[in-house]
Amino acid sequence: MKKHALLIFTTVASGTFLLSSCGGSSSAQTPFERLGGEQGIRKVVDDAVPCLATDPNIGIFFRGLSADSLERIKVCLTKQLCAAAGGPCTFPTTITYTSPVDGQQRTYTCRPMRAAHQGMVGPDGKGIANDDVDSFKACVQQSMQKNGVPQDLQTAVLNILESQRNDVVDDRNK
Repeated sequence: MKKHALLIFTTVASGTFLLSSCGGSSSAQTPFERLGGEQGIRKVVDDAVPCLATDPNIGIFFRGLSADSLERIKVCLTKQLCAAAGGPCTFPTTITYTSPVDGQQRTYTCRPMRAAHQGMVGPDGKGIANDDVDSFKACVQQSMQKNGVPQDLQTAVLNILESQRNDVVDDRNK
């Protein structure tokens, strides 16, 4: 279950999370810059987690996750979005993060979408379903709205998330 939650959260991996924390946009700015850099991306990621954890479709996959697992999810997702938005990050990547449980440094390898979601099983005995992806997208949109992402950028993000559906949804659910 814990592995499932970590991997479903990375659905956003290849998408660009476009947060306009710098106010207006400029065609000279990269999406990463419009996001407010890694700090802006992390803020949106942090705000999406409570929605994911309580969503009726995918919340089940987040129950029982340790604070360490949630931190790992947040750092991986932030790095993925940084790379997708034109920032200096690379993805997939190996991350080092500080465990909120004991303050120790930990290392984890964040994987590509297809590999991360392959073989995941939900409460119905099947893998990730279309409804799960829809719920994920709804939580991301809610977080973007909370963080002031302009509608045109929200649409772009949601389209990118949609383009990842086939890498995430289990073949038994298509």
